[in-house]
This record gives sequence, C-alpha cells and structure tokens, in this order.
Amino acid sequence: MNAETPPAAPAAKKQRNPDSYSSAGASPNPWEECARLEYGGDRSYAWTVRARVIGTPAADRVRVEEQLLKSCATPGRTNAGLAFICQMLALVGSAKSVPVLAPLLRDAKTADSARYALEPIPGPEADAALREALGVLTGAAKAGVIGSIAVRGDASACPALAALKDAPHEPAIVRETAARALARLTHYKA
Repeated sequence: MNAETPPAAPAAKKQRNPDSYSSAGASPNPWEECARLEYGGDRSYAWTVRARVIGTPAADRVRVEEQLLKSCATPGRTNAGLAFICQMLALVGSAKSVPVLAPLLRDAKTADSARYALEPIPGPEADAALREALGVLTGAAKAGVIGSIAVRGDASACPALAALKDAPHEPAIVRETAARALARLTHYKA
C-alpha cells in the first residue's frame, strides 16, 4: 500500500429482502390490493385485510380505519374493491370516514357501497351526509338512501321524506320508500 492510494472502502452490506423467504421482491400491500379487487378474482388479499379488521382490538380501530380510508384513494380502485372497503368500514368506521364516504354517496354507481358503510357509523355527520344525498340521487339509489335514513332512525329527515312521498315527479319506488320510512320513523317517535 503506498501513500498515494487511499485504503479501499469496506464493502457495503447487502440489504436483505423485506420478504426473507423469497427473492421475488417485497410483497404487495394488501390494503392497496384490496382496492383493486375484481368480481370473481383472487380474494386472498381481501381475506388478509378482513382478518386484520375483525381481529383488531377496539383501541386500534382508528389505525385500521385510516388504512381503509387510504385504500379508498388507491389509484386504479375498482367497484368491487370499493364495495369491500366499505364493508370493512361498516365494522370500524367513525365520523372520520364520513367526508370520504359522502362524495361516494352522491354517485349512483357507488351509493350502495357508501350507504352500507355509513349506516352503522354513529353521529350526526352520517345523518347529514345521507340527507344531503337525497337532493342529488334519483330512482333506486335515492330509495336506498331513504331506507338507510329509516334504518338509522333519523327523525330530522321527516320533512324531506314527507315532501318526497307526495312529489308527483318522483318515481313510484321513491314515493313508496319515503312513505314506508315515514311510517317507521313516526312509529319510533311515538
């Protein structure tokens, strides 16, 4: 070794693969993969996420809810993926989920999934999101929202439901569902 040549640097440690049993690379994120589910496709990631959601203690539900909400924004999200995410949010969702679910509620293609997630979420935020969707949706999607309002027992929606029940421009399914919802809500009030 001469004075002009610096000593060789020690060889860098080879980094381990995050998946120590495979040399194929890191495993996909199951939370993101669930957002890309296809009807009739591989559901192995869904089973993984479902087990995590169901097995989560109450103290950790906030973290799981955040993961699910993050999954809602996954690029390439499918309708099947959204339906699955909303099913899981129905188990752990809180008022924090409402701002993400409310826009989905206003689209007839995603309204059923959003309703499924919103129905069990306690609090006035979910009630308000359902009432606001009444002015945007039509037909069967609107009837579904009316049904969710009745299930939640939101008596503050009675004036809007009464107007829908008597509105000649509304389809029969909306008028009939509004009438049944009013009967249910007035029964609960009594």
